[in-house]
Amino acid sequence: MKKLNLNESFISRIWMNPSNYGELRTTEGKVVEVLSYGKPNFDSGADFSDAAVRIDGVLYSGDVEIHCSVKDWKTHNHTKNRKYNKVILNVVMWGEEDEPEAKTTKRTIPTVVLSEFLNKSIHVIWKDLINNPAPSLLLPCSKDIRKLGGETVKAWLNELGMERLKYRADRIKKRLEMPGGEHRTADDKGAWEKVFMEFVFEALGFSKNKEPFMKLAGLLDLQKIKTLCKTLEDFDAVLYGCAGFLTNHRDAYAYRIKSKWSVLQEELRFETMDRSEWNFFRLRPVNFPTLRTAYASGFLFELTKGDLLRRVIYCFKNSPEAVKDLTGILLGIEYSDYWKTHYDFGKESKAEKSAAGQSRAEDVITNVIIPLIYVYSREYRDDDLFVKMKRIYVSEEDRSDNVILKMMKKQLGLKPSSVCESQGVIHLHNFYCSKEKCSECRIGEKVFDRFFVSEAIPETIYS
Repeated sequence: MKKLNLNESFISRIWMNPSNYGELRTTEGKVVEVLSYGKPNFDSGADFSDAAVRIDGVLYSGDVEIHCSVKDWKTHNHTKNRKYNKVILNVVMWGEEDEPEAKTTKRTIPTVVLSEFLNKSIHVIWKDLINNPAPSLLLPCSKDIRKLGGETVKAWLNELGMERLKYRADRIKKRLEMPGGEHRTADDKGAWEKVFMEFVFEALGFSKNKEPFMKLAGLLDLQKIKTLCKTLEDFDAVLYGCAGFLTNHRDAYAYRIKSKWSVLQEELRFETMDRSEWNFFRLRPVNFPTLRTAYASGFLFELTKGDLLRRVIYCFKNSPEAVKDLTGILLGIEYSDYWKTHYDFGKESKAEKSAAGQSRAEDVITNVIIPLIYVYSREYRDDDLFVKMKRIYVSEEDRSDNVILKMMKKQLGLKPSSVCESQGVIHLHNFYCSKEKCSECRIGEKVFDRFFVSEAIPETIYS
């Protein structure tokens, strides 16, 4: 069989359908019985979690890793990555004459070469997968939703968009509360700046590094940083040091900020993270957390030294083109020159990199600044600011795009015309579709009208 260069997503789809293969054995000849192929993992770490297999009569539960070739385990540096310690089976499409073992720091992982046990050819399987999309990507109402009419769907999306705005505003309001439940006063500038920082950091993390960035933000004491940090490189030293990125790097920039971190940490005494807590796997270099941290450092410098929060609020209040001007403020944040030509320590880019581009700035405005203004305007009883915020939210054209939006827009059969509608689509997916709450969804109620169905059955029987 010719060894095609298949991607892991395709191999994963084969693995998810046990009818594609049978009578599996490991490379050592041990019989493998698949009890559960597991749940797909779209984050870093192994490709499937909560799998269950029986190998030579012994039951194992844990993760399954998918590779094109048996050598990929070593190529992808999984051996020393603790996120792969729970792997119970390494499933590869192609073997090699000299097959290297898949190992963690503690044990050897059994390997199955899938191509040796397929029930049909790769080309037949390929056609099957193309003609039968993954069930997890199809909405139950996708075939009937267009019968409802666009206005019904858009009205529901706008309602959900407002629901999502309130959801994000509630998260911000809760973070304004001190530990123990005592509410911070509206005049506590430090509290507002801390919350602003936390949620901007979260936005910089995307889905894969959201939690590590939030953890990093939680370790930082802004008052200490304001007092001790003077230059942008001081801020770099604190963030990269606290994040656990300053290991054995030897170029001049890394040496400087590592030296600064040693001095600053004497006073700061911040807890530190480990590099292993950050996700790099399956990320393009432009989305590496090391590059995003450069922007976070510049943001923190402007927040503490340039009164950034005040500038953002004043811009939202007074600018006739608030979104355009806010985008300019966010894109205008300076960060160290080193990160314009590097995406990790010691790793140069072929072209100049941007630590946060137009789409990331727009995402921060939608998911952080607008909800923050919502809470701020309520706290200060600024009705004019609240009305302006809401008007922008429901009328501003949305240019964002991601996997969820692409998938949902295609099946809903419409393109959101505003930020509010686009956020409504995401809220619909996250809180209704993915949780199978069709009966609580305005669309589901109409498409799966139980009364209509129950009346239709007798008509058929007695006709």
